[in-house]
Amino acid sequence: MNTVNTLMALGLREIWEHPNLVWRLPVGLLVINVTLALLSVVFGLNYLGSADLNLSLQTDVNIADGPAEAVATFFCLAFFLMGQLVVLSYLLGALFQERKDRSILFWKSLPVSDLEVVLSKLLTGVVLIPLVYLLIGFITFLMVALVLWMGLSSFVEELVSGPSLLSAGVLVVGDWLFVTLKQMWWGLPIFLWILLVSSVARSQPLFWALGLPLVGLLIESSLFSQTVVSSWFWAHAQPLPLAAGFDHAELLGGPMIGPDSVLSGVVALVLGALTMLGRRYCNEI
Repeated sequence: MNTVNTLMALGLREIWEHPNLVWRLPVGLLVINVTLALLSVVFGLNYLGSADLNLSLQTDVNIADGPAEAVATFFCLAFFLMGQLVVLSYLLGALFQERKDRSILFWKSLPVSDLEVVLSKLLTGVVLIPLVYLLIGFITFLMVALVLWMGLSSFVEELVSGPSLLSAGVLVVGDWLFVTLKQMWWGLPIFLWILLVSSVARSQPLFWALGLPLVGLLIESSLFSQTVVSSWFWAHAQPLPLAAGFDHAELLGGPMIGPDSVLSGVVALVLGALTMLGRRYCNEI
C-alpha cells in the first residue's frame, strides 16, 4: 500500500510539473474546436438564415450510424495521435531534465527508490496521458456535436436525437479505448527506449534516441540480407493505427497476447532494468 501511495504522489508531481503537456494542451484544443463549431453555427444562422430553409432528412438515413460516428472517430483519432506525440516529448525529457537542472540531487535525497521514480514517469507517459487525451477527445466530440445539433435543429425537420448521438460517441470511444490499451503494450519497448536515453544522455536526447537505431539499421542492413531487428523496432515506433494501416478489423480483432506481445514484454523488461540503472548511476549533467 505504501508503494501505491508513493506512486500516486509521484504521479501528482508529474502532473504538477507538466500541466501543459498533461491537460492544458488538450483542453485548449477542446476550446478551439468548440469555438469554431459555435462560430460556424452563428455564421450559418446569420448569413444563411433559418426562415427560408426547411430541410428534411430521409427517414432511412441514420445520422448516428454515419456522420456522427465519423466525427467521433475523427476526434478520437486526432487526440489519440496528438497524445502519442506528447508521450514521446514527455518521456524524452522526463529523466533528462531533472539531471540537467540538477533537481535529481534533491529527489534522490528523498526516501523514494529509482524503481518507483521510473515507474511513475512510465505510467504517467504510457497510461495517464493517452487516457486523458482520449477522454478530452470524446468530450470535444460531445460538445461539438451538441453545438451543431442545436444549430441544425432550428431548420432541419427530422434530426437525430441527442441520446443517439451520445450512443454513437460511446461506441466509438469504446473502440478507441481498446486501441489505446493495445497501444500501451505495442509501444512499450519504444517508450522505455526513449526513457532509457533520457536517463543516460548527456546532451541532445532526441539525437541519441533516433541516431542509435538508425546506426543499428545501417549495420544490420550491411551485414544481413534482412533487417529483422530494425524492422521490428521501427514498426513498434509507429502508433498502432498507422502500423495496422487503419484496418478496423485488425485494430479491434487482433489478439492482445501473442508471440510479438511476449517479445515486447521481454524487451521492455530489459530496457526498464537498464533505465533504472541509468537513473541510479547517471546523476547531474
